[in-house]
Amino acid sequence: MKRYYKSKEINTKNHFLVNTIWPVAGSKKGDEYKITMHDKGFTCECKGFMYNSKCRHTRQVVSMLEG
Repeated sequence: MKRYYKSKEINTKNHFLVNTIWPVAGSKKGDEYKITMHDKGFTCECKGFMYNSKCRHTRQVVSMLEG
């Protein structure tokens, strides 16, 4: 079952940025994770997201989009 981070402020359903991928630096030097917007929310490749359905990487992208 795929997990998604759902923002309270951004409705991703049919959003014009669906399928956009943002590269975000990880905490270790050289690490980079891809955050992707889907109709159902955001996903990240990091281990934290796999366990919690949220991570600092997704929150960073959402915060950027909220302006």
